[in-house]
Amino acid sequence: MTAALHTVRLAPVRPGARDGSATALFEARVTSTAGVRHGLLAADPAATTAAERPGPGFVDEHLVLDLTEPGGLRWRRHADVLHLGPVPAADAHARLAGLLSAHPGCAVATAEHRPGAVLVLARTGERLVLRASGPGGGPVPPPALGSLAHAWLAAGRTLDELDRVSAAGCRTPGSGWNRLTPPVRPDRE
Repeated sequence: MTAALHTVRLAPVRPGARDGSATALFEARVTSTAGVRHGLLAADPAATTAAERPGPGFVDEHLVLDLTEPGGLRWRRHADVLHLGPVPAADAHARLAGLLSAHPGCAVATAEHRPGAVLVLARTGERLVLRASGPGGGPVPPPALGSLAHAWLAAGRTLDELDRVSAAGCRTPGSGWNRLTPPVRPDRE
């Protein structure tokens, strides 16, 4: 995937307790030409009010670019999410900050800075290390993690609110929700 349009739909699964004792969960569905990838975003529910949380069916559409792929540089000025590829941990933050500085239209930059870990840097200066694995413990493509972060920010949230991200299952478009969807949603009880 050099450049791809990603559509991310976020939907609350479990809103979390008002006292902050439970984690708020949001189901994410990332749709691109590579198929559909599903995930869960776990957030600190005490960090924001209910009015600031993405509502059912929140959709974010953006251009994602993997600079490690041939032809990746061609669309870099138009991308909302840029993936730099593997970068030494000591240089990761500075290199991502430089990438965002050089591309003012980009909102999120990512880089693999440790095995199984992706550093996400937002234009706001917020950063987050995501360790996500797909089915059977396999890695999740870093650009997909960047898409989840972009959608989270587009929904008016901050990266500091995220406790963890669980991504799983890549399916072909139109295949429906995967096993991450709980059998009963709180709004249907």
